[in-house]
Amino acid sequence: MKKRFIYVDALRGFCIILIIVFHSKFTVINRDVNLMLIHLRVPMFFVLSGLFFKRYGCFREFIMRKVNQLVVPYFFFAYIPFCLFSYFSTDRYADPLFYLGAAIKPWNYPLWFLRSLFLTYVFYYVFDKYTENRPKWLQTLIIAIIVTAGWYITLVVENLKPTHPTLKDCEFIIHDLHQSLKAMLYFFLAQQIKKKGWLDFHFNWTYTIILSVATLLLAYAFRQNRVILYSSGYVQHIVFAYISSFSFIFSLAVLFAKMKHTRMLEYFGKNSIIVLGCHYLIIIILNSNFIMPPYAVFLITFFLMFPCFLIFKKYFSKWIGHEEMFKSKV
Repeated sequence: MKKRFIYVDALRGFCIILIIVFHSKFTVINRDVNLMLIHLRVPMFFVLSGLFFKRYGCFREFIMRKVNQLVVPYFFFAYIPFCLFSYFSTDRYADPLFYLGAAIKPWNYPLWFLRSLFLTYVFYYVFDKYTENRPKWLQTLIIAIIVTAGWYITLVVENLKPTHPTLKDCEFIIHDLHQSLKAMLYFFLAQQIKKKGWLDFHFNWTYTIILSVATLLLAYAFRQNRVILYSSGYVQHIVFAYISSFSFIFSLAVLFAKMKHTRMLEYFGKNSIIVLGCHYLIIIILNSNFIMPPYAVFLITFFLMFPCFLIFKKYFSKWIGHEEMFKSKV
């Protein structure tokens, strides 16, 4: 992307803070609002990732870039600091298999997003490469088929669970697959918005407030009782769920594009992978050793992110995707 839109970082920061809120079990207003936020958090990350999708020179370069940005941080945060924590807090440190398998299904379960995002990038690369010269209607049809396949897998898995208990052993693999297929729609629409040049909003405050409130109400009206992503549950109306999700995302995008003072959100957005990798451990430690209300867990975790930023950026920049671990260019 030639122009850096500051509000994109602010949106990413806002969403990663909502992730901390969710894992802290800090309830926001009521159940309906929480459902709306669930339709915002992870989908927004996929939309923002889709905005910056680029094929680069060749498939090898593309893969190596994504390995540096996603796979390396995934394995790093699967082991550090979780395995160190387990060494001092459990009696499993003597079992080498525990550490060998730590990245397969990590304690740090929010890392599922990095696995799924990597798959989405790969799937979208193939789609973009082989359909770039095809009519838009055909591209849209293919995306619709892919997303439908993702939802079909979700439904099949949900129906097989009661009669196939062993499915749970490999459920995380199937989960990553159907989440990635469903996320293709977010990548596709993000790319269309980028190509049309619609990222640069120029509304005055009156139109900004009207658009933001109107789309927020639309998101509330079409909310569903199940989430779009990170769920094996089947929403009642798929189309309505996507309408709610995109409406909420657009509502915040318009508002954040107009806002001036978002430096803290931008800072969290630029370091969102550190938050993703560290916050859940802090929450586990707090909940395991102290009795405190969810809002206190959230606040402590939030402020502890700042020393995490300084430490990981200074000493582990290659391990968190800020620098290349492996050369991406041929």
